[in-house]
Amino acid sequence: MKPFRRRASGILAHGAQTASLLLFWFLLFSTAWPLAEMLLPADFFLHMDPLAAVLAPLAGREWGAILAPGIAILALSFAAGRFFCGWLCPFGATLDLARRLLRARDPDASKKVKDTFDDGLERRGRNVKFFALAIMLGAAVLGVNDFYWGSPIPLITRFYALLAHPLLLFLSNLGLTLGQPIFAVLDMQALRYLDVPARRFDSLYFLLAFFGLLFWLERRYPRFWCRCLCPAGALLGLASQRPLLRRRVTGCAQCSRCARLCPMGAINPQTMQTRHGECLVCRTCADACPARAITFSPWGLASRYVMENASVKSESAAKLAIPDAPEFKVSHLPPLPSRRAFLGSAGLGLLLAGVQRSGAHSLLNADNRQVSPACIRPPGAIPEPAFLALCLRCGECMKGCPSNALQPAWLAAGPEGLFSPVLTPRLGPCLPDCNACGRVCPTQAIKALPLEEKRWARVGTAVVLQNTCLAWAQGRACVVCQEVCPYGAVKLQKMEGFAVPAPVVDNNRCYGCGYCERHCPVLVSAIVVEPLNALRLTSVSYKQTAQAAGMDYAPSDSHGGKRPDAGHAQDLPEGSLPPGFSE
Repeated sequence: MKPFRRRASGILAHGAQTASLLLFWFLLFSTAWPLAEMLLPADFFLHMDPLAAVLAPLAGREWGAILAPGIAILALSFAAGRFFCGWLCPFGATLDLARRLLRARDPDASKKVKDTFDDGLERRGRNVKFFALAIMLGAAVLGVNDFYWGSPIPLITRFYALLAHPLLLFLSNLGLTLGQPIFAVLDMQALRYLDVPARRFDSLYFLLAFFGLLFWLERRYPRFWCRCLCPAGALLGLASQRPLLRRRVTGCAQCSRCARLCPMGAINPQTMQTRHGECLVCRTCADACPARAITFSPWGLASRYVMENASVKSESAAKLAIPDAPEFKVSHLPPLPSRRAFLGSAGLGLLLAGVQRSGAHSLLNADNRQVSPACIRPPGAIPEPAFLALCLRCGECMKGCPSNALQPAWLAAGPEGLFSPVLTPRLGPCLPDCNACGRVCPTQAIKALPLEEKRWARVGTAVVLQNTCLAWAQGRACVVCQEVCPYGAVKLQKMEGFAVPAPVVDNNRCYGCGYCERHCPVLVSAIVVEPLNALRLTSVSYKQTAQAAGMDYAPSDSHGGKRPDAGHAQDLPEGSLPPGFSE
């Protein structure tokens, strides 16, 4: 029964990892408006990220109980080691899947020892993640969010939401196009007229290059991200230096098979010592041991680096024929970084945060104003400094936006705002009856507002560019912006010296939804939304605040229909037609 228990334990670990990845996919790909009521929230995994759970409250100066699961994961690591990385993390599961898919099919590939760290890379690379953790910690002390570069769950969510999902939609449309002759012959009308809306995001090429490099490194060096780069792994590794549940060896046959098969290289092949802060508790070593000499006991050893009975071979183990397993060869594990190096990295993080906060962008944004007119935040976004400190850049809000209006920002919000969500009305408007972005935001950088409140969460104001508008600049009749506005904010007024009525925006009624910009027939939109008069609140009611300021921009119904007092096409001169209409 003992060998069976070893194999069953390994199956349990890999089964948990597979189930975790499948659940992650299901929750992410089901994030679409209208959001379905499920037992688990769509951002369930984002709540478990230990790095975000520690640094987001520190940077945002606000504790949110929504991140408590991440703190619980960190606390459990003191007892169970880095189980999260080996059992639950969808990033690690994706890397393992990529390694299996990308591994060469050459039958002699195992003899070529491609998955090998040389001594220099092993010694220098292992501590990079600790330095990254210290830099992010130092930046968070000054309220600057740099941890979105290394938080594993937001990173992998961004990969699937902004890269994998649009690619799947493209392939689906391609399959439907190629299958049209077959659907016609088989009279499959539903598939003949099925249309899968495409989604596009600005960060496509960056994500492709970033994760392409990671997957290539994964093919060469197993779990390179987890071994060398992941700051969340460094945080869990520090908590797992002396776990209660740890690897234990008795009656070792000295074959070094466990060391060569360990995906993290956590076992020294010369001494069989284990770096518990690197061990993922995946039990690969226990399954691979021909002598069945490896266990994971609750109390473990008295010391981190002491192997019980390491020099004593059991009689049965000595008779075993041990095959070679030269797959994941590792060198001697380096020690943890020195205290001086760690504090120096934290000081570097403070310096970088100071540089970011003292830059021109931050000076212009000192009173919570937007720097760029293109930087329009989603409805319900909290004031800008707190928003940038709490936003994980995970892409959940962009994935859930039904009109594809939310896009990752590049430098529109300055270096601190990289990958944060901005509303891009030219791609799609903000629908009056949708509040998905706030409901899926894990840190509530975008407030989860009920629809009644969200309809008053003004995001900006439309501005008519008179030098490009057809009516203002060319004297041509056009009513598109007036017709599509669900708030009745665009009026056509007869101006002295102009042949046709021209559009004018009523600032007290404009919500900034972007319907006018999206549907403007001019190649470069002649009416654009800017973040003027945007409401960015924390705890005050949006509806009461807007009404107190004399605003009146609630749509007349839940479907975004026009108000009774909205303009009509009969404001045009008799006999004239707007662009897009013909007799």
